[in-house]
Amino acid sequence: MLHYPLEKYIIIKNFNGLTKLRFVKQTAKIKFQYFIMLRKGMRINAINSVNFCRKLTETEKTDYKHNAIEPALKYLGVSEVAMILHGSSYPQDEYDIGVGSPYGKVAAQLIPFELLHGFNSNQLGPVGELNSVNKISPYESSVGAKNYLFIDMHKLATAEYANILDENLINNVYKKSNNDKIYAYSDFPEAFENYKFLMANAYKNYKKLLIGAEFNFNQNILKLQSEYQNFLNQKPDIENYALFNVLSGKYGTNDYSKWDDIDRNLIRGLQTGDKTCIERYKKIKLRSGKDMDIYCFAQFIVDKQMKENTKLRKTAGFKYISDMLVGFSQADEWSHQDLFLKNYAMGCPYGGPDGGLQRWNIPVLNPKKLFNKDGSLAPAGKFLKAKLEDALDNFDNVRIDHALGLVDPYIYERNGHRAGNIANMPDIDPDKNYQKVLNRIILPTLEEHGIDKNTPVWEDLVTDTPDFNRIYYHENNLPGITQLEYRKAEENANPNNWTLIGSHDSDPALKMIKKDWVRANEAWNPLYLAGVLNAAHDSRKYCEKIDHDDIERIKAKFAELFMMGNKIQISFADFFGIDKTYNEGGNDKNPDNWKLRLSNDYEDMYYKNLSSAKPTAINMPEVLKLAVNGKADMDIAKYRKNPDEVYAQSEPIIKKLEEYEKILKE
Repeated sequence: MLHYPLEKYIIIKNFNGLTKLRFVKQTAKIKFQYFIMLRKGMRINAINSVNFCRKLTETEKTDYKHNAIEPALKYLGVSEVAMILHGSSYPQDEYDIGVGSPYGKVAAQLIPFELLHGFNSNQLGPVGELNSVNKISPYESSVGAKNYLFIDMHKLATAEYANILDENLINNVYKKSNNDKIYAYSDFPEAFENYKFLMANAYKNYKKLLIGAEFNFNQNILKLQSEYQNFLNQKPDIENYALFNVLSGKYGTNDYSKWDDIDRNLIRGLQTGDKTCIERYKKIKLRSGKDMDIYCFAQFIVDKQMKENTKLRKTAGFKYISDMLVGFSQADEWSHQDLFLKNYAMGCPYGGPDGGLQRWNIPVLNPKKLFNKDGSLAPAGKFLKAKLEDALDNFDNVRIDHALGLVDPYIYERNGHRAGNIANMPDIDPDKNYQKVLNRIILPTLEEHGIDKNTPVWEDLVTDTPDFNRIYYHENNLPGITQLEYRKAEENANPNNWTLIGSHDSDPALKMIKKDWVRANEAWNPLYLAGVLNAAHDSRKYCEKIDHDDIERIKAKFAELFMMGNKIQISFADFFGIDKTYNEGGNDKNPDNWKLRLSNDYEDMYYKNLSSAKPTAINMPEVLKLAVNGKADMDIAKYRKNPDEVYAQSEPIIKKLEEYEKILKE
């Protein structure tokens, strides 16, 4: 960071940052220096000193993207670079609802920034509804209902949404963002309260504007009404989720096993025409019908904004990867109780207390209801197919969570001691229906959406079983994940694997590198990394460098990632140099789990980090330079390619990367 002393100046702020100065008693030379700095995008932000970060000019952005980043990725054979950024981790603008949103204005502004630095997609987490302020893991969200906390309320104050909210009301409800770090923490209780208040106002205004709309020629509200009715026609099950939401509020819990018998079995009773359940439903509608209507309207709004975001991304050439969670929420199970095994849940045989069973409490679809005798889909099979369809709706790709759960899930008795993989329980799955799920439901559904079986992010980091290995690897040759946190990139057996260092359940590399087990792992060994990145040269000097400097070793690890992976994922914490963990996998007692997100000043903070004395964010041209140089060396040393031909191809790319590596460090 450079510091230029000034006698005195006044800073004038605007939305884009600090852009104007009023100088007092300063020489023309100093004024000219600051004029040049401002023209170059440098930021002046300290009284009597100048701290600035070097942003790229518009001309440089084009050169940087098309003549530095893209040629490097092409040379390395990298086709996909996805940032792991769950929906709530997106930044908010100057007025903060409490959580981020992948569909709002700020999310749209993030896309050009990511494209500039080589990303072409984001890996979102599951985007289903969170049923409780105390259960904020996206992997406990609903399948059939979306997360209404992702609604961009500011859009509701526009003509497209018939101005059903007032901008001043929104700004008065939200907190003013005031964060001097690149990260923030979501405030879910605040977000739920903000949503509840603003959505009630929006729906009230919507109903009010509908009165006499045809005579007032209010085309905006009539168009919104038509879209809402179409949504209700296409999503007939959404009222079940609205009903569940109301009952959860009544009982103070979404654990429906604690409700009374009628409410616990209300949907089943309505479907069979039970008179007691019908009368109960009428009473709920009489007392809480408005709350149910607001819920359904909110689901329509979030669906509408998802579709708008899809159009924007297609125009920009950017993808969203959704996440088909292996689990189901309480609302999903309550609405479809007949489709699930009684008294059984899915878990994991290791990683729990004292290394034992992890009790995920995930409902298990009844294998006897997956397929009919003629091979067609039975109700549970249709429900599973609808789950994948929903995960693909308005998305470009999908992550398949816990692939073992689709082939040979590990299940346990909720009120007993029996546990094991379902393939070893012939009384529960006598026809081995779970072993047919991939070939009869998952793969055909992907094909219907034009998605090749090698394209999804298949999460195969599981306890292998003979049946899983046979069906998943040998019969279907499906890819998985190569996680460099634990292994060397050269051990990546399947070129279709997605490769990453840390996932949403990992510490960022800045914390990872401090752990003894990581430093002792061969995958992080300086000798190994130096050998990979300097195969054609004496690597001793580089080995010493990364052995004595953790940041340099992290750079080497990310260079290995780009050098060895075709499809890459990088967590937002790693890219922006954040030393905080988004989710501590296996520890559901951590109060900060699922809350980490980017601050609204992420872009300035990113460039400020890169220009600091000890940058922790990823300088993309610097890391790609290491990777390109490493591939060139490897081509010569291992594959015996002609050195002159190799360097003729690699050196112009390295030169351009080096140019921008230095610029970003200014």
